[in-house]
Amino acid sequence: MNRTAVMHRIASLCLLLWMAPALADERTYLEISPDGRDDLEALFTTLEGYLDQGIPAIEPVIVILHGTEATAFTRLGYARNRELVDRAAMLDAYRLIDVRMCQTWMTNNGIEAGDIPAFIETVPFAPEEIRRLEAEGYTPYGGLDI
Repeated sequence: MNRTAVMHRIASLCLLLWMAPALADERTYLEISPDGRDDLEALFTTLEGYLDQGIPAIEPVIVILHGTEATAFTRLGYARNRELVDRAAMLDAYRLIDVRMCQTWMTNNGIEAGDIPAFIETVPFAPEEIRRLEAEGYTPYGGLDI
């Protein structure tokens, strides 16, 4: 690694350490419905960066799965989406995300509780869960830069 890259990395780490107390208090959610995979991938990359930099714990981002993108997190979708699901499981284990799936979507698509990983919690109806989170002070995830 050259001197410029090292200085950039040090500056980034200092900025993150300075921002960490504010990030720890931020309560956000990310709704993943059709066409939301890019947002999910971006969130995972950001949070993995936190782990790589050794950033202190933050408030977990609530990830709400419903719509076709939720299929990636089912037993049938695992083979094609192994990397995404494994990344989610790892971030959940570090308490950086809290994944929830819509039971209404599951019922409408023939998905049962045994068809999803154990780290995913189910909620009765995704739009209702989002309203509840917003009433508790959560805001839509807008990205956290590393």
